[in-house]
Amino acid sequence: MKSITLQLVVAGTTYFNQLDRFQGWSGTPLTAAGQEASLAVGQQLDAVTFDTAFASDTSRATQTGHAILNANAQPVELQVLTDLRAPFYGGFEGLERASVWSGFATKLGYPSVAAFANDQTPTELQTLLHDHDADRLAESGEAFWARYQTGLQEILTATPDHGRALVIVDSAALREIRYRATALQSSREELAPSTVAVVTYDGDNFTLQEA
Repeated sequence: MKSITLQLVVAGTTYFNQLDRFQGWSGTPLTAAGQEASLAVGQQLDAVTFDTAFASDTSRATQTGHAILNANAQPVELQVLTDLRAPFYGGFEGLERASVWSGFATKLGYPSVAAFANDQTPTELQTLLHDHDADRLAESGEAFWARYQTGLQEILTATPDHGRALVIVDSAALREIRYRATALQSSREELAPSTVAVVTYDGDNFTLQEA
């Protein structure tokens, strides 16, 4: 069975990250700190040989990807796939995350936001937003993952067996991948902008490696 390595890098910090806002399909640019951190990741990975490189079409993803590849000793072309976008949050796009999650925690009877979040899978969290979006636009967890898997399959097809692909991801996508690899919840630190994670992927399964 074909297997490839995914070098996952969370897109750099944007103004929505700085303001703790839901940021799915919104095209907020990197902050100065986000640009600097992306350059630092590029320097960290400058000697890594990538066979392919992919990002979504959001500005934060492409900015991050180009910054990393520009520092690479053997850069490849950054390929843009709309299927790699973060979940679409519909009417929640741009809203303050802490306030929304606090409202769900209170409504569902949890003593804290942490207790609420730890009791939900990534798919369940996204589906809560889908079910409570007054605009009826937010993706469900299942719809997001079905779309994202289409992008991952394109990466698998384009990357040679045992090859390495650079993939710029959003925190929600990395949370889902890490959960599928480990069945464990991820900490904020593990999902922070400019975080690097490495997984092997065979089209069905993910195995988390050392970054």
